[in-house]
Amino acid sequence: MPPLPILDDRWFRCLNAGATNRVLDALFPMITSLHQQTWLMATAALAAVAALWRGGRGARLWVVTLLLSVALSDVTCSRIVKGLVHRQRPCQAVARGTPAPTGFAVRVVNPERCPGSGSFPSNHASNTMAGATVAWYLTRRRWRWMWFLLPLVIGYTRIYLGYHYPSDVVGGWILGGAVSTVVILVASRWMRDRVLPR
Repeated sequence: MPPLPILDDRWFRCLNAGATNRVLDALFPMITSLHQQTWLMATAALAAVAALWRGGRGARLWVVTLLLSVALSDVTCSRIVKGLVHRQRPCQAVARGTPAPTGFAVRVVNPERCPGSGSFPSNHASNTMAGATVAWYLTRRRWRWMWFLLPLVIGYTRIYLGYHYPSDVVGGWILGGAVSTVVILVASRWMRDRVLPR
């Protein structure tokens, strides 16, 4: 699958090389790999265990919904869609010394960390959107839209670092949102029929 015109040309140049900044060069590699931080994963795991142990049936169901949404999003991206859509990452083209399909230079921060999997769609974008969608649904506050800042920021880091094209990120957002929406609908119906009193 070739990069999409305009989105992966003009926008990629703007977000990848047009916003070059030394602070972002140092900060974005840490942000984009937060899921690899032991302290963060340990905190999330403890919170999930506490909700499953001390929470009610509804809280338990929603923890499972969140975990299932992210897991299904990840599997769908990595095992299904990427197997069907064979797109080379921008950083892979640079590593192999071949020109990017877009025909212009790609700026890669930390090229040694370039993932080996396919480019479309972005697992990072999909998984964070899946989690944000569930969190948005569960939050009843005015600020609940702020959950979507996470996939927005993570998606930008992937483009800035040279690991993805913009359409990879947008495709990931759409897939993650769709997967989590289906899981939410199923979980809502199950909770309405079996958990909540009639």
